[in-house]
Amino acid sequence: MATSTTNALNRIQTNTDALVADKLLRMELTNLRKSKHMTQKQLSELSGLSESCISNIESGSDSSPTLRSLIRYTTALGIDIYVK
Repeated sequence: MATSTTNALNRIQTNTDALVADKLLRMELTNLRKSKHMTQKQLSELSGLSESCISNIESGSDSSPTLRSLIRYTTALGIDIYVK
């Protein structure tokens, strides 16, 4: 019984950690865009992503943006993204 409870708590912690990391990434991307004094529309034009895609990435409406979209987003900002 204790092992199943521990396993469940570990899964909850892992899911919570992932959600926090996701939110922090989205906030960082938004802050980077704003620090370059760029609107979502301007980023859209540079990246080739739609404004709604950029909005969804930043707001979390798109729960799992593709790696390709993230690369296009960051490349347009002039930054590199690394995946472990």
